Amino acid sequence: MAKILIVDGGVPFHGVGGTLNHSYAELAQKTLSAMGHEATITRVDAQWKAAEEADKFKAADAVILTFAAWWMGTPWQVKQYIDEVFCAGLSVGGDGRTRTDPAHNYGRGGVLTDKKYMLSITWNAPLNAFVDPGEFFGGVGIDAVLLPVHKAFQFIGMKNIGKTFMANDVIKNPTHAEDFARFEATLKENFAAL
Repeated sequence: MAKILIVDGGVPFHGVGGTLNHSYAELAQKTLSAMGHEATITRVDAQWKAAEEADKFKAADAVILTFAAWWMGTPWQVKQYIDEVFCAGLSVGGDGRTRTDPAHNYGRGGVLTDKKYMLSITWNAPLNAFVDPGEFFGGVGIDAVLLPVHKAFQFIGMKNIGKTFMANDVIKNPTHAEDFARFEATLKENFAAL
């Protein structure tokens, strides 16, 4: 049994939304619990304390961050959570460099090296926008678009557990039932060996 923290980054945008990511967080908790894991949820849109959340990271074997993409990244509330929680004792290893060799090993000082993370994103853009070289993101894929989020987790020492999940076209052309089924399958694949 592993301890898994699910950070539910579902927040309203212009006063609406956030509920789809709550559904993904709840499905993650249900699926992982059925697999025998202890899964808990922190909602970014609720009251939380940075030091307590940092302790949850330290106690967890893995963390799932789920959020809706806003302007090519995380909502500001999710970024605030990352900024405050990661600075509340999760970056105590420094940035990895030494004063005698300040040009090397940047980003390799994280202390949570025995922990994994997974990203789960909802996006109102078609999958083609990420994978087709002629489309908006030039074919780089979701993990390249979310590189700063990946690097924030890696800076504190965590490793990507496996596949990033993305639900596409969640407003203009939603396929929620199929997306929930893919999400559950991705969780089972990513967390089978944990």
